[in-house]
Amino acid sequence: MAIREMISRRWRPLLWFGSLAVSLLFALGTVTSWVHVGNRHAPVADVGTTVTNMAEVQNTIAPRMPKDKVIPLLPTGVLVSSLQFVNAHNVKATGHIWQHIVPGFPEDQIELGVLLLEAEDPHCLKKVFEYPLGDTKVVVWSFSTIIRQQFNYENYPLDHQDIWLRMRPIDMTNPVQLVPSFESFPPWNPDALFGLDPGLVFGDWKPDYTVYSMLHQKYSMLERPGLSNTDELYFNVGVSRGLLGPLIGRIVPVMLLASLMFLSLFVITTDPDRRPISGFTAFAIITFSVSTVLVVAVNDNAVRTEVGSAGISYIEYWYFTLYMMTLLVALNATVLLSGAFAKVIHWRENLLPKIIFWPLFTGTMFAATIGYLGF
Repeated sequence: MAIREMISRRWRPLLWFGSLAVSLLFALGTVTSWVHVGNRHAPVADVGTTVTNMAEVQNTIAPRMPKDKVIPLLPTGVLVSSLQFVNAHNVKATGHIWQHIVPGFPEDQIELGVLLLEAEDPHCLKKVFEYPLGDTKVVVWSFSTIIRQQFNYENYPLDHQDIWLRMRPIDMTNPVQLVPSFESFPPWNPDALFGLDPGLVFGDWKPDYTVYSMLHQKYSMLERPGLSNTDELYFNVGVSRGLLGPLIGRIVPVMLLASLMFLSLFVITTDPDRRPISGFTAFAIITFSVSTVLVVAVNDNAVRTEVGSAGISYIEYWYFTLYMMTLLVALNATVLLSGAFAKVIHWRENLLPKIIFWPLFTGTMFAATIGYLGF
């Protein structure tokens, strides 16, 4: 009996070391996955066909250009001064839009300007000034509006978003095609962030790219003779969420709650004489479990409110794992009180649940990270 006791004591440090090593390995894999996602370049433009020069523009619009008449092109430039997420689906944007009026453009027949279709007020542009530039005229408008879009928060807080200005000509009766004003910029490079004010403050976000894209929308009301249904022009700003804010606000509380649950396993005891000292009772177990579930539920609901998503985001798997661990801790204590599985639970003062707690928690999160983030 003494020999078995000595062997068991020698194995205990090895079990703790193995538990720690496996947990750290899973945690390192999760953090490495975060870094990989954070450094992964966001897909350029979610809508339409990306265009970076006039040759690509001509190839994009050519299939819908009539052969019996010439539709004038209206080069349109954008400079975004500020972008701010108001809530999950609304972004406040300010800046300037300008158009180059080339010689021969039928200015007396076609109204200048653009409609920002997804803006709170599509007619929000205010003319600021105009000036000559060689043989062309440049007309400049300012805008300040709230844009509503459907963003995808499935990967929150490791998500990338594409914010766009969706533009159509104001004049729907005289055909005119909005095209990017590439002559206002150096040769277009999405990573150069052309079209963004250098002093623009993104807060918890960082810009990934800016690019124009074009998309043809089929509007039945505009498919009639005398009406214009040319391609819409999009100015896209790709952004990635900074991890520091969600890490402190969402993930650190999760780790603290998990640590408290782990410490509660040391309160659970098989020694009847120690139970009054530790306060280990069925009521204490239920109270602790209910309190933990309530805290997790409040945080989970706050996330769902923040992202405004009907689906499940990546961060919620952390909360689901906490639900699972809370249930298992409560089940462990209940089984201990009931006397079921006595040999397993009573072994070394409930050592087995303590050993497997962190490998199970970190392993579940690593599996969710790999599976959900698409590695």
